[in-house]
Formats: sequence, structure tokens, C-alpha cells
Amino acid sequence: MEELLQAIVQGFFVGSTYGLLALGMGLVYGVSGIVNFSHGDFVTLGMYLCLALFSAFALDPYVSIIVVLPVMTLLGAIVYQYLIRPIAGRHLLMIIQLTLGLSLLLQNALMMTFGGQPTRTPSMIESKLFIVGDVVIRGSHLVACISSFALAFLLYFVLQSTDVGRSIRAVQQEPRAAALMGVDVGRVQVMTFAIGIGILAIAAALLLPGLPIQPNQGLRLTVITLLVFVLGGMTNFVGIMLGGVVIGVAEAVGTIYMTEVLGQLLPYLIFIAIMLFRPQGLVWRS
Repeated sequence: MEELLQAIVQGFFVGSTYGLLALGMGLVYGVSGIVNFSHGDFVTLGMYLCLALFSAFALDPYVSIIVVLPVMTLLGAIVYQYLIRPIAGRHLLMIIQLTLGLSLLLQNALMMTFGGQPTRTPSMIESKLFIVGDVVIRGSHLVACISSFALAFLLYFVLQSTDVGRSIRAVQQEPRAAALMGVDVGRVQVMTFAIGIGILAIAAALLLPGLPIQPNQGLRLTVITLLVFVLGGMTNFVGIMLGGVVIGVAEAVGTIYMTEVLGQLLPYLIFIAIMLFRPQGLVWRS
């Protein structure tokens, strides 16, 4: 029971960050209808930018957010404006091919720059432990969980209560009507994609402490994000965060109680089971 409780708590904390990753995907999909298959590679890029700042200036990953966030947000705006936007209204297969090409480009660029060996980035709270009863909580997991839910709430507040958020929701619901009401649809789409990539920069710094990273891990992160994204109903914030927790707990439980292969398969088996019985996702969509 102690091991099970430990696995559930650890899975909850890590899963909240998976939810944050999927929120970035859901935000972009809701506005532009694009599923970014290089999603995980942008997360990996954020991690390696944090590593570079640590190597050059001894900046902790949490401090590196100050630099990595604006850099990746700007990069997201450039990628959408000059690569994705010209083909955004065309065949879906073209978008898939483009984002997969971006994935390969980022992987190879990181491999040529940093090498292919796994590496780690230390953090000031990596070794901090909090003991609550029989449960041991890593400081980095606690920070990631609190930050992820706080950012999810902040994003929800912005979308519901600000002019920028109302413009994003208008484009999400009906782009043509939004354009007739004076909303610059193209600008909103560029801004939303940039925000989505900026969210990945924050998630990268939250996941990084104590985690071995390598250039080819992007595909795994993309797949996990897609699982959470679909489980949560694609645009439902509550469902996406809940989906992240489900996948995180399944991953942690599988690692402890199953063989290596079955443990890695458990999140996918749970995903398939949920989709069979609740194809609309974990939360009813309005």
C-alpha cells in the first residue's frame, strides 16, 4: 500500500505537467485546427536551452525560464508565420508532413550541437524531499505540480476575462464571424501558436530537474501529449488536466508493479480502454 500510494502521488505530480503540455496543444488546435507533431521536440529544445544556460552561466532551470520563455515564444511566432500559415488552409497531410519535418530538423540540430548521449541539468531543489506520512515528495515534482495548475488557471482566466482571451475564443468558435467583427484572425492564430510554444518552454523547465534528456526523446513526449490531449476532449481544460493525471498515474504504477515492457504499455492500454467506453473524452464537452 505504501508503494501504491507513493506511485499515485508521484504520478499525480508528473501528470499535472503532462496536462500543461497538452494545454499548449489544445490551445493551438482550438484556434487553428492544427495538431503539431513536433510538439515534444519543442519541449526538448526548451530543455536543451536550459542546459546551455546552465553550462554557460550556471543558471538554474527555473531561472532560465526568464530567457527561454521569450526566445521560444518568438520562435513559435516565426514558425507559424513563415512555415505553417502559408499552408494552414490546405490538406491536413501537408500540415502533418511539415510538423514531422520540423521534428526531424530539431532532433538533428540538437544532436549535432549537444551530442546524442543522455545528460542532466542540476537544480537548486532537485535534492529537496518532503515527507508526508509514508509518502516522499520530491521538491521538483511539487514545484511542477503547483506551477502547472497555477498556469492552467491563469490561462483559463485570460481566455475568459480579457479582450485577448475573448478574441481567441471568438476565432476558435467561428473565424469568419470573428473577422466580420474586426478581429484579426491571422494575428490571433500567430499569437496563439506562439503562446502554445511558450507554454512548452515553461513545461520544459518544470520537467527538467533530475530528468535525463537526449535529443530523440521528442517523439515520446509528443505521443504522451496526444494521449492526454485526446483523453481530455481536445479543448476542455479540466479534461486535459485530468487526462494528464490519469496518464501520469498509469505510468508511475506501471513502472513499479509491472515488467519494463508492460509498464510502458499501461498508459496506452488505459487510453484505449477509456476511448472504447468514453470516446468523447473524460469530461463532457459543451
